[in-house]
Amino acid sequence: MDPDAASVSRSGVAPGDRLESLSASARGWHTIQMAVLGFIGICGILRTTSSTAPRAIQWLAGALAVAALAVACMAIFTVGRVAYPVGDALEGDHAVAGGAARLRAGIRLTVIALILAVIAALSGWWPSPASNQAVAVTGTTGQAWCGPLVSGPADAISVRTANGIIAVPTQAIAQVSPVGRCP
Repeated sequence: MDPDAASVSRSGVAPGDRLESLSASARGWHTIQMAVLGFIGICGILRTTSSTAPRAIQWLAGALAVAALAVACMAIFTVGRVAYPVGDALEGDHAVAGGAARLRAGIRLTVIALILAVIAALSGWWPSPASNQAVAVTGTTGQAWCGPLVSGPADAISVRTANGIIAVPTQAIAQVSPVGRCP
């Protein structure tokens, strides 16, 4: 048997060439992972401190963001070992198989980190409680009332005014508009 033929794997490509192409692929993924890590960092920076979400949801979102950061760092380290192998790397098919397994694991960890970051960011969309902003209600006769809306009869709009709660029947309303403050 030819000595050169013994060094070529069954696929017809030398293990060194396969290891080099695997390393090049890992370097591409490494760049993507750095972008994911940056995305997680930006999500943390853009996070508002005056959230209306319950305290438990805020803590859960914070824990998920920290977990996303930790998983992203593990993914970068895992893929980095394939992208930039250190001198103690094995030679041959074992190195290629081990590198491919680490690359797949790093890609999975990257996807998990992204999912955790997105779930953590969802708490920022927590609905805010209804506000007590004032509205101006104008009747068909020209009379006007101003104040926050309150619960009342089904066929009327109820407004809390300085003189008490006024229920204006819907057929007697000409216009309803939000106002910053009542005069």
